[in-house]
Amino acid sequence: MSSAVDGNLAALVRGFRGRRCLVVGDVMLDIFERGRAVRLAPDAPAPIVTDVRVTSSPGGAANVATNLAALGAEVTLLSVVGDDPPRAELFEGLAGTGIRTEDIVRCPDRATVVKRRLIAEDAILARMDSGDTTPLEREARKDFARNAANLAEDASVVVVSDYCGGTVTQEVADALDDVEHRCVVLDSKNPLRLRWRNLTAATPNHLEAQRALGLHVEADPDRVDAGAIGEVLRRKIGAQTLALTLAEKGVTVVDSTGVTNFEGRRVANPDVNGAGDTFLAAFALALCRGTPPRAAARLGVEAATLAVARPGTAPVGFRELLQRLPEAVDGRTERNLNEDLERVRRSGGKVIFTNGCFDLLHRGHLFLLQEARKLGDVLVVGVNSDASARRVKGPGRPLMPEEDRVELLEALSCVDHVLVFDEDTPEDLIRRVKPDLHVKGGDHAGDRLVEESVVEELGGEVVVLPLLPGSSASATIKRIRGAEALTDKVANPATRVRI
Repeated sequence: MSSAVDGNLAALVRGFRGRRCLVVGDVMLDIFERGRAVRLAPDAPAPIVTDVRVTSSPGGAANVATNLAALGAEVTLLSVVGDDPPRAELFEGLAGTGIRTEDIVRCPDRATVVKRRLIAEDAILARMDSGDTTPLEREARKDFARNAANLAEDASVVVVSDYCGGTVTQEVADALDDVEHRCVVLDSKNPLRLRWRNLTAATPNHLEAQRALGLHVEADPDRVDAGAIGEVLRRKIGAQTLALTLAEKGVTVVDSTGVTNFEGRRVANPDVNGAGDTFLAAFALALCRGTPPRAAARLGVEAATLAVARPGTAPVGFRELLQRLPEAVDGRTERNLNEDLERVRRSGGKVIFTNGCFDLLHRGHLFLLQEARKLGDVLVVGVNSDASARRVKGPGRPLMPEEDRVELLEALSCVDHVLVFDEDTPEDLIRRVKPDLHVKGGDHAGDRLVEESVVEELGGEVVVLPLLPGSSASATIKRIRGAEALTDKVANPATRVRI
């Protein structure tokens, strides 16, 4: 990429904030059961999986909405669910994202769709699907379509996420077509299932496109004539632009001016689950700002590359995507980071890395960062994203959003670069920075850190520094809550305990 184009992409991403988006489509709960395959079972030709860890995340249209919200958009989600435990778990996963869910229709006699995957050694052994995928009754379909049209009036972009699960019907397509709207983007498992008239773009993957055209399905995207397939499908759908996604291989964009291919970036052990939704979110937000389809697709590929580098479905954050683009964050560019690291190593200096949530930045944090900086020549700080901090610290954290935490850290003279990571641990970030010293606080003394093996593999060393007594975010929060409780007692004397 040229620096001028990348700078424009960075400015484009900053403009995502506050964009109003409507997502209409099939939501589901994605459940991942991950374990180790130890041997084959004696009673069946199947592996025995042990040490199973279960996680869940919003899937389908809910994952699209989560990605849009993570990129800074104001998102309304319109779908149909049951009134059952999977629905509750799905909504719990959406809590704290800022996504408006009050328009989602709850049907007591309907089962929420669940896709459960059993995974061992990064290989999916089985997927078990459950839930209702039949359309609503006729009158309910009409009401749903009217609501979709009303909500679309105030949206900058409408994203239709159609898994053929009964939510997106011809009534919905007709209602959205009747809205005088600048930007409607369709992502459908069967893009020719319904009739559309005013689509800005469609984003099928190459398998969906081949099936829709009745072709023999070729699984290897390298063996697919993406340009020819994309052009035929674009004309049949009636979309202005068609972006044909090719898993980790990239995307082919077809419009009235021709065909352009964008290669995906190489990623070790790619997991393409949910990556199409990440591409769709960035692509749709870029299009609704009037960005040419090719530039929008380039941005989508950058976002999707971040998504395939992590297991399962996880959204790519606003600042995380910015950091991937040169000239991105307040002058602290990716290029400047790489130049700093190269300069330090060339001069025989040391690169220092540390990480944490840094929620409620306090004196203990400052002491650790100042002492860490004294150990070398450049200090890179990894910060848990909001989503990562919630998983690590619990649903009530962080108290401060990642933008505030990053800005405070960047203001410290001892900190040279701040990078946000969305995983639970900073292993990927450590591989990127390749620090000489990985610094942690004294509360980790005696513990074997998860990322320690990565540091050692790269030739680095883990250093544990002492903590200031009584200085921690948890202790600060506890004191604040104690003070609030005391204030409540003073304000409400009737609640005092008399001795």
